[in-house]
Amino acid sequence: MNRLFDPHWTEREYPAGGARDDLGIETLGEAILADLLPGINNQTSRARYFSFWAWVLRDFIRDTDLTHNQAAFYEWLRRREDALILAYLAHGCNSGAAGTEIGSDVWANGEQNAYPLGWKSLKSVDGGAYQLYYRGALLETNVIRRIDEDAHDNLTREVGLPLADAYEQAVKETDYVKRYLDASQLRKSDIEEYARHGCLCLLKDNDLERRRLIDTFFRFDSPDVFAVKRLATLCFFLDAIRQSEGQPLSQADFRATLYFWSYGNHHPYLPTGNFLEPAQRWRAFQLRQYFVYAVESHWGLFLHRIQNSRMSEDDYIHWLSDELDLGALGREYGLELPTFDANQLTLTSFLDAIRDALPSEAWLPSPNALNYLLNEHALYLKIRSEKSRLDVQTYLGKAMLMLALIYWRSQPWKDQPGWHYLSDSFAAGRMPLESYLRHVDQAVSDGWTLASWIWWFHRHYLWLQHRRVTLEKLVSRNQDTSKFILLYENDDRTPQYQGIGLDGPKMNAPRFPSALSILSDVGVIEPAGTGYRLLPEGVRLLEMFRDYSIPKWKEELEVDETTFPAEETTGG
Repeated sequence: MNRLFDPHWTEREYPAGGARDDLGIETLGEAILADLLPGINNQTSRARYFSFWAWVLRDFIRDTDLTHNQAAFYEWLRRREDALILAYLAHGCNSGAAGTEIGSDVWANGEQNAYPLGWKSLKSVDGGAYQLYYRGALLETNVIRRIDEDAHDNLTREVGLPLADAYEQAVKETDYVKRYLDASQLRKSDIEEYARHGCLCLLKDNDLERRRLIDTFFRFDSPDVFAVKRLATLCFFLDAIRQSEGQPLSQADFRATLYFWSYGNHHPYLPTGNFLEPAQRWRAFQLRQYFVYAVESHWGLFLHRIQNSRMSEDDYIHWLSDELDLGALGREYGLELPTFDANQLTLTSFLDAIRDALPSEAWLPSPNALNYLLNEHALYLKIRSEKSRLDVQTYLGKAMLMLALIYWRSQPWKDQPGWHYLSDSFAAGRMPLESYLRHVDQAVSDGWTLASWIWWFHRHYLWLQHRRVTLEKLVSRNQDTSKFILLYENDDRTPQYQGIGLDGPKMNAPRFPSALSILSDVGVIEPAGTGYRLLPEGVRLLEMFRDYSIPKWKEELEVDETTFPAEETTGG
């Protein structure tokens, strides 16, 4: 039956897919992030883009000489975006802008006297960074609205129009805005002048625009679901920064803080009041991330092993058993195992040994968890630093320890906010953690050995899962994303795996680097050593959130439907 339904070809019949989620396990992380922090994604890292795009859309709507549909807008915005990219390159601030790969070729190190406008900033889309990165974020921050009967995006009066006007206030005296908004090319001097007022890095020099952007991201007066969730997350981030006391807050550090509620082993993070629920939700997200990383560690090891040799499932499991040294693993992490033979050691004994290796306080959210080598974050760092992609002791052994720790640590969290992210219903078949915990419980109840569990885990979480995901993508995308093929050339017709691609463990980018950049842009926080500290505006927002409750609905957002003759508006 396997042979009838498995992908089985000698040459690729479909175009190779570019997606990296070979197990269909990472997309759930993006769904969780979208719920936790709407309006800010991993590409929206500069606050001023929100007011810039509002300004661009406002002028498009007000230009009466245009065909007003979305396709026309995407073509119309190119000159504005091109001018911003060139201004950014002229400014040399290196603070982050989209479209600079193509823009740099046009800019040519600033060696020309004039530069063309109207080129596509991104090859994959017509509407540049607006279409690819910012449109969804602008919708979720209520800067724009999409109305079914309208042919193009609209600007909201309450949020979008004030932002557009604020950006214009900052740039309206430049020759570019006063004279050349409709030009097909710009002089270098005009680009440089525009850069001194309109560059992404200059938000702090424009207080009106800065304050309006703060009001956009921190909407205390709105019951809009996106506004409420974004407010909770951003204020939780501010509280984490407030309590950090200067401790490092790199991406890896912040992951540990989210999960263990601790700044390394220095001091704890203590969420209270309104900060408790978002802290619990983000902890559930990071729990999922460690789970994904451990599963993909097994996956990466398997793909590297079959890259240059064919192996059946039994052959691969036997190789793992020969290479895995449970004795060494036990000595390294203080595990008292009754036997080092995976065919004799029960899964129950393995789990119990890990639980008993740590004192009770190490299982609670606190620095105690990070005082021991046996913790999920330290194991993740060990796996990440391993250079040999065929190190079974690391990619299997340490990943197994991660999964066992996750099993024990997450038990008290099942009734807390955020657990629904890990449920079968939320995951919709994308390897939910709830299902994993249930499978472990069943294996323990049935008295499985560790070897039996390892074989079952590989068959269901790796081999069958990847085959299912590959078939789904063949049907839905007409793309081949397979990382192995199955060969039936041995006498007993047992399928053998042959690798045709590699992969490695990873985690979803967590959006908080973008959030921290935006919070810094609007003057709420500032870098301090290897971390951040609150500025007075951040302190004010924190105090407001302490007593915050979701307000009642008022009237819905209105769109800016005002149009003016082109000659009566700047930028018309």
